Amino acid sequence: MSGSGGARRAAEGRAATGPALRSSAFYAAYFAALGVHLPFWPLWLSDWGLSEGEIGAYAAAGFGARIVAGMVLPVAADRLAARRWVLAASAGTAAVAFLAHLLVETKLALLLLTLASAGALSAMLPIGDALGVAASRAFGFAYARSRAAGSAAFLAANLALGSAMAVFGADAALWVIVVALSAAAWLGLTHPGGGLVQPGPRPGLTALGRLARAPAFLLFALSAGFAQASHGPLYAYGSIHWRDLGLTEGTIGALWAWGVAVEILLMTLVGAWMTRRLGPSGMLALAGGAGVVRWALMTTEPTGPLLWALQGSHALTFAAAHLGAMAFLGAAAPARMAGAGQAAFQVAVGGGLMAGSTALSAFVYPLAGGGAWWIGCAFSAGALAAALAARRIWDGGELPVEDGAADASKGDGP
Repeated sequence: MSGSGGARRAAEGRAATGPALRSSAFYAAYFAALGVHLPFWPLWLSDWGLSEGEIGAYAAAGFGARIVAGMVLPVAADRLAARRWVLAASAGTAAVAFLAHLLVETKLALLLLTLASAGALSAMLPIGDALGVAASRAFGFAYARSRAAGSAAFLAANLALGSAMAVFGADAALWVIVVALSAAAWLGLTHPGGGLVQPGPRPGLTALGRLARAPAFLLFALSAGFAQASHGPLYAYGSIHWRDLGLTEGTIGALWAWGVAVEILLMTLVGAWMTRRLGPSGMLALAGGAGVVRWALMTTEPTGPLLWALQGSHALTFAAAHLGAMAFLGAAAPARMAGAGQAAFQVAVGGGLMAGSTALSAFVYPLAGGGAWWIGCAFSAGALAAALAARRIWDGGELPVEDGAADASKGDGP
């Protein structure tokens, strides 16, 4: 009996391997692009000729575009039952937009490409996460480990590009982004999380509105949004600030990679255990509290061991928040609204807060330099407060959302 049970488990493990690898490969391609874009794209913009204030303003405008496109495209993907098609189209559009940067000659054209690439990128993560969570449930593999493949790719891109840019210049970052997004387009089109939602009413805007207005949803979205937006000043000015403090591009890349390396360890080794022990609200509260400490100490402008320790705390300020948010959405959002729920959660609230954080940074950094990290400290405090409030009102179950749409869906993707 035990032998047959062991054989069955082995067969189930083999059946999950292919979908797990394909889901992990998508995350790897997407986050390889992000791992170049976040730390090194401000340097590309600086070398192109933008001032510090303009770099922050362009980043804030990009987040504004993300809010609009990042809501419209995932909702459309759910309504059309075509998450994979929309994901692939978004990745392909982003790749083309970045490639077009090679031809840009004016600041207006650069701004338009910034908006186009940001809008296309914005839809990829909520749809990709909806597909990733669906695939992990259907095929029985751990979401945290699949998502960790993205963090590993982010780390590899950090390490490689820090050295490559020193040799080949800022355009090396652009080419890696284009190649990675092209791969993400193909992997998105064949994602194993597609076609898994059972036929039923397509989610309508009324149902999405009810979900987004639920007090528990709002509080969790605010907590996750504040936690992620606390990183806005770092994303916009971290590399520039460290270079001004005398750090080399290679060291800057290694700092970004170190933060992600510790994030990978948390996700692969203890992420699932921590989420079970602390619950979604506990994970978000942990992220908020760690962020208050991280950003307050960053204002001292460390360049030695303390800076490396603070970068290592990214495993708490980012990864713990992400795992808590995904655990909440997996339990609280109806399955047929996964993409739309992710969009409302990550883009409408999180994107709006990130845009505000980045815009504040664009105003504060040129005046106060490292004093901009106080913005992150304040946002982390907001994340902690919202998480503690959410803990008191959510019972751990699916939020009741009635959908009046009568159209039946046949699946989810090609």
